Amino acid sequence: MDNNFIVRCSQCGAKNRVSGSRSGQAVCGRCKSRLDLSILYPDRPIDVSDSTFSDEVVRFAGPALVEFSAPW
Repeated sequence: MDNNFIVRCSQCGAKNRVSGSRSGQAVCGRCKSRLDLSILYPDRPIDVSDSTFSDEVVRFAGPALVEFSAPW
């Protein structure tokens, strides 16, 4: 299973492939700035709706655990 993620550098905008096994220690291949990997692992649940599902889950750079519920 491929556990690599693409993370955009906040300094220069370069896309970097980062192994999922990294423990927060990654640097940009272009400018050598430290990459913020916290975007891969949010510290809180995120509510999504039909209109935000694609942006929040499908296009999310890291792993996503989704719990579906209904009011019925």
